Amino acid sequence: MSTDLVEYIHVRLREEIDRCGMSLAAASRAAHESSPQRLKDVVSGRQKCPADLVARLMVIGVDAMYVLTGERPQHVPNKLAPDEEVLIDGYRTLDTSSKKRALASMLMGTSTAEQTSRTSTQTVSGSGHRVAGRDFNTKE
Repeated sequence: MSTDLVEYIHVRLREEIDRCGMSLAAASRAAHESSPQRLKDVVSGRQKCPADLVARLMVIGVDAMYVLTGERPQHVPNKLAPDEEVLIDGYRTLDTSSKKRALASMLMGTSTAEQTSRTSTQTVSGSGHRVAGRDFNTKE
């Protein structure tokens, strides 16, 4: 094995965590690390990268093969239909809040117009500083 492969594992690991859009603290939590310090030490090159850490980071989308070898797969078969590719490409161009709205819309089966029109009003009335509503308690 070439020493170049080993010398740059920490750099490739950091690239992969960044590619996945995760902070080191969030990636540490996803890998069930007790503290983010270990991952910080690994990606800075102060500590050798343990294989179990790379394996646990695969949960967030880290490409372990790339981290270990520095090579990405040459050919990945396209399993998406053309309309699905367009949908994913469009999703990737959205900002964070738009992504959240789009996901909520898809999960709830509604459009964003329907979500905003579902606001409701509630009229509350009462007398003598007593108002009908939730969790009303009286000291007597």
